[in-house]
Amino acid sequence: MLFPLSVTSFDITKLLSEFPAYSTYSNYLTQTQLATEINTRQTITVLAVDNSGMAPISGKPMDVIKKILSVHVILDYYDDKKFQNMRNQNVTVTTLFQASGQAKGQEGFLKLTDLSPGAVTFTSASDPNGPGADLVKPVLEQPYNISVVQISTVIMPPSLLPSSNATSHAPAPAPVVSPAPVESPVPETIPFTMPPVPVVSPVPVVSPAPLAGPVKSPVPVVSPVPVSAPVAVPAPVPVMSPGPVPAMSPAEAPKNEEGAKSGVMKSDANNALALFLTFSSIYVLLSTSAYNAYS
Repeated sequence: MLFPLSVTSFDITKLLSEFPAYSTYSNYLTQTQLATEINTRQTITVLAVDNSGMAPISGKPMDVIKKILSVHVILDYYDDKKFQNMRNQNVTVTTLFQASGQAKGQEGFLKLTDLSPGAVTFTSASDPNGPGADLVKPVLEQPYNISVVQISTVIMPPSLLPSSNATSHAPAPAPVVSPAPVESPVPETIPFTMPPVPVVSPVPVVSPAPLAGPVKSPVPVVSPVPVSAPVAVPAPVPVMSPGPVPAMSPAEAPKNEEGAKSGVMKSDANNALALFLTFSSIYVLLSTSAYNAYS
């Protein structure tokens, strides 16, 4: 239902408060302070999105939301009648984002395309082949001052989005020549060195004290000469003195002549034996004396 207004000044949030279906859109205009900028304009068209179509910008940074919503404010007056009379025209219009001085290239412009009477599409001039929004219906208008129309979804120029959320329709960036890979230096192998083993100092050997006087050579010990046992000296044989020879009578002389001869021979033998024994005893005595003398 269209509500024409005759008041020359307006408050966009107050106007939208009559339509709860656009409460999310109105809240974002207040939070980003776009409502204040819109209220200072004399001729303006606001492309509003209902609550169900605001999901694409939910959760994004507030500065990004402000830039996106400022693209939804056309600095010209378009009401339902004007859209109907486009007659298959393609029109490029200026938005509030272009007036902010932050737009780059064609970011601040919208392309309006009339496909058939009353069927109009809105796309970003920076991405004319990208997804756009369709005209749904007029919401309110104050002729030649403000017009609010509903579109199907949020128009999101890819260049205004964070790089992680940019769509595939964003202009391809210029190829960047990757720098030549720099070879990482091979880490130097540090040889493992065993810690030095502490050397134990040898215990000093105490030299024997020098002797005060000259050292006497030990007296050689003469091994004792074995002493031979003394030879037993046989006892001297007693020399028997010849006894007196009895005088024989002439008559007996011839009878005892042979016995006398025999006695003489025995006496001579005894004498010789005695001499031998005597000399033997003397020899033994002399030998023993000589041995003892040399020992």
